[in-house]
Amino acid sequence: MTATDESVVTRFNPLDPQLISDPYPIYARYRELDPIHWGIASNPALPGSWFLFRYAENAAVLIDTATFASNPETVGMQSAVPAAFAPVTAIFHRWLGAIDPPDHAKLRSIMSKAFTPRRVAALRPRIELIAATLLDEALARGDGRLDIIGDLSFPLPMTVVGDALGVPQGDWAHFRQWSEDLSKAVDSPGDEVAAAAGAAGIQGMFDYFKELAADRRRQGVDGADDLLGAMIAAADDDGQRMNEWDMLAICTELAVAGHETTTNAVAKGIIGLMDQRDRWDELRADPDNLLDGAVEEILRWTAPVQRQRWRWATRDVELDGRRIERGQSVVSILAAANRDPAEFPDPDRIDFTRPRGGHLTFGYGPHFCLGAALARLELRVSLNVLLDRLPDMELEAPEAIPWRPNHVLPGPAAVWVKP
Repeated sequence: MTATDESVVTRFNPLDPQLISDPYPIYARYRELDPIHWGIASNPALPGSWFLFRYAENAAVLIDTATFASNPETVGMQSAVPAAFAPVTAIFHRWLGAIDPPDHAKLRSIMSKAFTPRRVAALRPRIELIAATLLDEALARGDGRLDIIGDLSFPLPMTVVGDALGVPQGDWAHFRQWSEDLSKAVDSPGDEVAAAAGAAGIQGMFDYFKELAADRRRQGVDGADDLLGAMIAAADDDGQRMNEWDMLAICTELAVAGHETTTNAVAKGIIGLMDQRDRWDELRADPDNLLDGAVEEILRWTAPVQRQRWRWATRDVELDGRRIERGQSVVSILAAANRDPAEFPDPDRIDFTRPRGGHLTFGYGPHFCLGAALARLELRVSLNVLLDRLPDMELEAPEAIPWRPNHVLPGPAAVWVKP
């Protein structure tokens, strides 16, 4: 389509309240009428952003880090950072998801050693024990209901990431609040109050891990077999494989990302499986053969992170005839790509027999999520324990499920079920 065809649809607004609980009809309309769309930027300091609604363009942008940079400073767009967020930009821009080459490859190679298939597989007994204990404790209340989020999909990954980073259960509430404040700031960068709260959140996490690392050093970290210990050892290495700032910044990233994907995937997945009840019954009848396919399909269908952070064009470039100028922002809408019928026939249907892989839930290319294998394992264990403990569960008041007001990480605030 040409630029003048934008009049066929209104400018896409990434902060539209209708996108919270069911964005897919909106995505489908733009995918059909204007799939590479110049819409309203979530940051009012920008004149607009390019939004991608098809699978092909999303994949092309995500894999091409030379043309589409993660850090706005790469293309001189520092002004895009909200003033309230400026004091912590040096932290946020050292997240693995925000670092551009060549630093990205160096830091990723260090971190990838903590997420090898062997290391993740070794966590399975611990994760299964956590999940079973959480469900048993919830059922022991005897009140005839439980909250998928509060009783399982938040405490499970939070326990796992807490084990890895040395965060005790008593401090989870701090991290949940810091994470929520940060995600709101990313979602609405034009909101000065949200930006200030998000800045305080990331600074709070940074200071927490700085003190925690200091305590671990005082205690001695030699031989530590957890992620924090490995990162401290890398930072202390004479070769400076990872400096102290990068270590602490990545700790804050892991603290946020380490639970958000699983929390949303499990909660939204159960909503979908209860709505498409025949899929739940099918999975319950043959979990041994269907569970692996169910994990991939639920990840595709739920898209826990709806859209990625901005990418910044490093040069003038064309995408299917649309001219993107250097310095303009491009937004990959992962959820829209995951429901593209050109890539996934009958995309709104949960189909466990769909060919596995291919979805963009964990991104694509160099910035593919390091924790993907762990998130898959946590989702698999969660589904398995629910099938075992609550095979006949039903949603309680599905029409009244509350949703958190976040467009990047939209998810229910609670999902109550009756065993």
